[in-house]
Amino acid sequence: MAKKEITITFRTITPLWTGDAWQEDREIRPSSLIGSLRFWFETIMYFADVLNDKDFNPQNGRFEKEVNRKELRNFRLKNGNDIKEIINHLLHEQKIPISSVIFGTTNWRSLIEIKDIFDLNKFSDYKYYLGTLKFTELKHNGKIPTWYFPKGFYGKFKVKFLVEKNILDSIFYPLLTFMDKYGFWGGKWNIGYGRLKVESVEENNSSKNNWRKSDFELPNGICFSWNKLQVVNDFNELMQFSYENRKIKIFEYFVSEDSFEQSVKELIKLKAQKRANYRKDTELRHKVFGTTKSPPKKDFLPQGSKNFPYITYTPIRDKFPYDCGFLSIAGLLNLEDEINEEL
Repeated sequence: MAKKEITITFRTITPLWTGDAWQEDREIRPSSLIGSLRFWFETIMYFADVLNDKDFNPQNGRFEKEVNRKELRNFRLKNGNDIKEIINHLLHEQKIPISSVIFGTTNWRSLIEIKDIFDLNKFSDYKYYLGTLKFTELKHNGKIPTWYFPKGFYGKFKVKFLVEKNILDSIFYPLLTFMDKYGFWGGKWNIGYGRLKVESVEENNSSKNNWRKSDFELPNGICFSWNKLQVVNDFNELMQFSYENRKIKIFEYFVSEDSFEQSVKELIKLKAQKRANYRKDTELRHKVFGTTKSPPKKDFLPQGSKNFPYITYTPIRDKFPYDCGFLSIAGLLNLEDEINEEL
């Protein structure tokens, strides 16, 4: 595999949290960034009907299938190591999901890796955002929840990616463009964490200005644009979805020049109010908002949130007002339905 070094400078719009198994955020973890890329790639591919429910592996929560090691070895001995040939013929014959082709699976290495991460903050006390704001205003059923924003990285950092050259323009840059505009990195998306802005891109140490792309060109010949998100006018439209007409939805709620904390507080208050309307219909609430509750089969993973506080910004007159709203992936596959079918 021939990989190029792509260096990307990111700046946080909202804090980046990449905590470990002990829920501590000591460093920016490469596995968390790659995992975020894979999640949003799979989401885009699912909404574009490239991936389907049968490709989903509920045990590990991904669209994944193991590559047959013996067939891969024999193919390489006979045809060589040309990546395009392996993908277009062997992996296509084995019906390996496109996400496993790009991000790896058993017996197949990822085409996108992280070589290194550099912190660009000048002062150590700027490196970690100290979350201290209490949410005591969010009353629900007479209770007042109290919790804090967790610590997270805040500022600038560089990531050196190693990307297979054959997928740079066709997959990596379209995915990066999506992440820059809509995607979330790391964790804690349910409180708006993980929104990053791409400040610059270098390809083999040379500046690349024309990296933004909206069209995916997949190895199987499928081409499509991700730039077809549905903008809705109110929260109720955001919650309406159809598995037959799946779309990622954006609700642009308000513009704020307040702090990140205050902006997110307003968003979460609205989300809590809307979620409360579904108290009697647990199944529909889970489909619309997601859940962290374990599914009936203990080996399956919970689905997590499907409705995220979305924050970006537009510089106006030397200020950086936040554009605040919500991003919904409520139309993503419903694991509960799949489990019930098996049960």
